[in-house]
Amino acid sequence: MPPDAPPAMSPHWGSYVTVDNVDETAGECAALGGRVLLPPTDIPEIGRFAMLQDPQGALFGVMGYLPAVP
Repeated sequence: MPPDAPPAMSPHWGSYVTVDNVDETAGECAALGGRVLLPPTDIPEIGRFAMLQDPQGALFGVMGYLPAVP
C-alpha cells in the first residue's frame, strides 16, 4: 500500500435514496442537524446527487435523475 493511501475502510454498504430535489433535501438535512459531506453535484446526462450524514453519523446519498428522453 502506498504511504499516502487512505486508511483501510471496513466493509460497508453505500445507499442512495431517490428524491425530487437534491438541493432542497441537502438543505433540509443540514437544517435538521445532519451534515452535507458532498454538496449537490451534477452528473452529466444522469442527474444530480449529494452525500449526506444524519445526526447519528449514518452516511447516505441522495439522487435526482433527469427525465427520461424517449
